[in-house]
Amino acid sequence: MLAAAAKMQEMGAEVEELSIPLAANAGTISGAIRVEAPVTYRDLVFNRPQDLGHDNRIAYLANTIMPASYYYKGLRLRTMIRDQVLAALDGIDLLLSPTTGVAAQLLEPDPVIDSKAATGRIRWLLATTFSLANVPALSVPCGFTATGLPIGLQIAGRPFDESTVLRAGHSYEQETEWHSRRPDF
Repeated sequence: MLAAAAKMQEMGAEVEELSIPLAANAGTISGAIRVEAPVTYRDLVFNRPQDLGHDNRIAYLANTIMPASYYYKGLRLRTMIRDQVLAALDGIDLLLSPTTGVAAQLLEPDPVIDSKAATGRIRWLLATTFSLANVPALSVPCGFTATGLPIGLQIAGRPFDESTVLRAGHSYEQETEWHSRRPDF
């Protein structure tokens, strides 16, 4: 990530570090308001749960019993995170962040749920912050882990300014070779 930010700076961008305090809670906020899917796919959730991936199955089942007060609080927190993102974008064109909060993981079969730790495997998907804020965002490759798995650079911009986000992503890809590489396995 730091190398990607340095490359953007080398390309002419002014880079500064910002903080979006609620971003660390974006996954939880998103989970609290993600009630549409279990309603839309009710038959699937209750009659064929094995057809859903582990993480979605757990989330959908939990959200079928989401109390209205949690949903309402989630909506209020979504407004707060949007305000924080828009404040961060005030006076700047783009925000850069990792696409995920942990390095890429190998795909694995659904685990046997035999402990509390095995119930939650969702990695910190940082794209949720920008989805909640309703701003355009793009992920482009910016490197590989020591085990050969890809690392993503997320570029987010102001509402309705998709063109700036897409131009920045394209320019970054033209100046680097990450988009042309494939995982080592």
